[in-house]
Amino acid sequence: MNGHTLLGLGGWLAAATLTTVASTWAVSLIGVHITGQAVQPMTLNEVERTLVSTAGSPALAGPAGPASPRPGAATREFSYGEGSVVTACEADQAVLLSWSPAQGYGVGRVERGPSPAVSVQFASGGDRTTIRVSCLAGAPAVTTHSTTSGPPG
Repeated sequence: MNGHTLLGLGGWLAAATLTTVASTWAVSLIGVHITGQAVQPMTLNEVERTLVSTAGSPALAGPAGPASPRPGAATREFSYGEGSVVTACEADQAVLLSWSPAQGYGVGRVERGPSPAVSVQFASGGDRTTIRVSCLAGAPAVTTHSTTSGPPG
């Protein structure tokens, strides 16, 4: 290669590197304005727990991994626009087996159980939907509660 070719190649590499750095910086500044949600990085332990709990299943479960109902427990899946849950009733105790937010939603509070009532909150921006499950006659029964916080006035 001659000097002009090497100089041109070096200039191209410098321009490509500068463009990549500038683009990354610009996206980090825009951040929340693109998605409408703040991005919170996960720790290495959180990543490992999530990977272990989701292995072989498209649904997300809590840090302890998916729960397994006892044989004969009544199970049911509930799906909504905000996400879905799989629940079980063992006598009068409800258990969240798994939960999965819909695209654009994240998971807020989770009360996994076993307990007389369990719940998971799906959130997107200022919208919050809580799915609460209790056991009625030994079978999962659900109620939902949604709140929307409008833009600051």
